Amino acid sequence: MIGLAKHAVACAVLLNICPAANAQGGVTIYGRMDSGVDSPRSGGSSINRVYSGGSAGSSLGFRGVENLGGGLSAVFRLEQGLNLDEGTLAQGGRAFGREASVGLSDTRLGTVQMGRVPTPYYSVQSNVDAFIWEGAGGLLSLTRNINATTQRQVLPMGVAARQDNAISYVSPRWGGLELRGQYSFGEKSATIGRGYGVSARYQVGGFDLNAGFQRQEGADNTASGKISAMVLGGSYDARFAKFFLGTTVEKNSCSTCTGAIARLPGTFMSEFRLTNVGMRVPFGPFTTIAQFTRVNDRSDYTASTGNRDANWIALGGDYDLSKRTRLYFGVARITNKNGSQYVLGTGTAQGPAMLVGSANGASRNIYMGVRHNF
Repeated sequence: MIGLAKHAVACAVLLNICPAANAQGGVTIYGRMDSGVDSPRSGGSSINRVYSGGSAGSSLGFRGVENLGGGLSAVFRLEQGLNLDEGTLAQGGRAFGREASVGLSDTRLGTVQMGRVPTPYYSVQSNVDAFIWEGAGGLLSLTRNINATTQRQVLPMGVAARQDNAISYVSPRWGGLELRGQYSFGEKSATIGRGYGVSARYQVGGFDLNAGFQRQEGADNTASGKISAMVLGGSYDARFAKFFLGTTVEKNSCSTCTGAIARLPGTFMSEFRLTNVGMRVPFGPFTTIAQFTRVNDRSDYTASTGNRDANWIALGGDYDLSKRTRLYFGVARITNKNGSQYVLGTGTAQGPAMLVGSANGASRNIYMGVRHNF
């Protein structure tokens, strides 16, 4: 309770000072509220629930800029994640778990920031996903639920979406090309060491091409293993429809990594590849979304398991009530065999851990929600 009180006081202070700063055009308050209901099912078991973050993580943020002249500006961002279904802070209860950074931005040279910042890999991964991480078709929603207490995200965020103690660089747009790089010192963690990554995004005509690489070392940066993740793909906008193609690869041999980036139990090294093809077709304010994803499991298991590859198909839709408010809904299904135990959640709201994945039957999810940006 004391921790929550401190967070509340911090937010109150920011809210009190922001109107004055906003009058000078320096600070912006923004956010996203996202919640809905879904019904994940695997084998003969199902759970009905209210979730938070089925289309994008709910958040409240403050960003500021000061013009220093000559194209140079000072910038900062404080952004906290929210669990709307429980009224709590996300990212393990951090005050500003989504981002806490300060830096300098130059119109010709780019932006350098320090603090807790999103990884370059995270910045491009959703660009290859037809669902843009939304719903049970979005690539974030896949987990392996081994038992009521052991749940592991398979992909695409094999590495952390954000890193602490990091320095990041974002280039200006050079003829449609944007580059990002980041290095995290990892000096305060008992479970992970240094991390680093790069990404590139090139937009020209109707094409949006993306590539990213991220590596996370284990606690001692050597003997405890590492995580490597790569994404390649993008989209083509043909006006009547937008087509997506992507491949995402993760190799995880980290023995000290915990939580969402822990390797799968029963493996010396977890290795997965997702290959997805999808499309978005607009009809006025309504957009139909369809995607097929092939899951290839190449993990080095301690015991023989057989082929655990899977097919995942999803169909969904978005309906824009306004520029800031959207309804979304859909259904998805994935196969299970040889004890794969895949479960589908809804966007960032992963399938509940107590829903144990079926060893050989299919898993599915039906969802609908609302998202409001401000």
